[in-house]
Amino acid sequence: MDHDLLKIVASVLLGNVPTGADAAFPKWDGPDPTVVHVQAILYSSLATSLLSAFIAMLGKQWLNRYTWVDMRGSVIDRSRNRQRKMNGMVTWRFHLVMECLSIMRQAALLLFSYALSHHLFFINKAVATVVMGFAAFGLLLYALIVLAATLSYDCPFQTPLSRILRFLIYPDSGPDNYPRRLRTWFWRNFPQMGGQQGPKPGDTGGDDGSVFPGHFEVSIATDPLFNRRHDWGGHVLDSICIVWLFEMSMDTDVIMRILRFIPEVVWHADIRTTPLERLYDTLFECFDHSSGHPVVIPKLRNKAYLGAKALLHLTIQRKCIGNENGDAFVPISNKHKRMYSKHYDGDSDLTSTLGIIDCVFNKSEPMCWKGLSFTPTHHAWMGHVLLYRAWDVLGQDKPLPDDVREFILHSFQLEPPPPATVVADCLIVIGLVLGISLQEDHLSVVDKR
Repeated sequence: MDHDLLKIVASVLLGNVPTGADAAFPKWDGPDPTVVHVQAILYSSLATSLLSAFIAMLGKQWLNRYTWVDMRGSVIDRSRNRQRKMNGMVTWRFHLVMECLSIMRQAALLLFSYALSHHLFFINKAVATVVMGFAAFGLLLYALIVLAATLSYDCPFQTPLSRILRFLIYPDSGPDNYPRRLRTWFWRNFPQMGGQQGPKPGDTGGDDGSVFPGHFEVSIATDPLFNRRHDWGGHVLDSICIVWLFEMSMDTDVIMRILRFIPEVVWHADIRTTPLERLYDTLFECFDHSSGHPVVIPKLRNKAYLGAKALLHLTIQRKCIGNENGDAFVPISNKHKRMYSKHYDGDSDLTSTLGIIDCVFNKSEPMCWKGLSFTPTHHAWMGHVLLYRAWDVLGQDKPLPDDVREFILHSFQLEPPPPATVVADCLIVIGLVLGISLQEDHLSVVDKR
């Protein structure tokens, strides 16, 4: 067609006006199908690249929102807000969405290589062979990497495609068991459809501890006995945040802050995931064992006190709130050495904490409270924690522990009198002995006056 059109143009320019059949323009049947095919692939590659760039810009906006720090409110409110955003990123699989960008760019590159090879094949087969060789090598290398990462979870060359293939091959393994998690979430949120009960206060949602969307919508409950409001959603955020920080951080200052904050948290959900053995090891490092009896190293006194307080707080709460058997505490009991072998003069807070730890893990002789004088803050905390211990033991139809009974007698004999919160805790323990019922949620109220 192009040749016939050039003949007509050349004849007109030379003054020879074609007539008849020679003057008829050839009929155009559209572009070559090969050209259409190549152009479609090239434009698909371009569209894929532009779409990935668009999503990347959205991802930048999402990350800006995540990193933005709201300076309003207390430190706890800001920490909960940050933890809530982190839970959302984990729940909605933000990292998978971002990893899809690399898949789109790889797909765009594959489409471009195919279109270029197809186009050059009809122009020059030698050049096309070179391009096709490099494209085939890259495709083969990518296939081998995906295969290795799919078959071995420890392979460092992990890609989103390998994770998808592993999920299809092993659907019941790993934390990404989406069918089970989706079924659990549906049953808990739609009990009227024949599932189980809806989410309970402090319930984290999935079998792996993940938080599902909308979990914190019903998170405020009122205690009818003490007329206190419980922010269970906030308590869950606190516990998840502390557990995550304690597992991820090795910094001494961070660990000290975590230990200081553990007794301040209302532990409800995630109580079973607290790292008790690491807490015990942190405390154990603060002792000098050269004399045969553990003695706190003077310069590590604060760390020992905070570690002992955090360990005792979590251990007693896990025993009663978590309804756990003794299996979780056996490893600590097996390696525990009596820490109350030395009376630390002038440091009743540390002495009493180590003594109760011995009672919990070693079932040693009763704690000797005589001569101990606590700071008001420690005294209030000790009364709160021993109330948990009394509630747990009495709930098993066992007699009241001697350390709890002696603490009550010692507190009532002090001059000046102990803080009002301690008196309230002691009276509640006496009520438990007399048979007055108490719910688990009532224990979480620190000030029971």
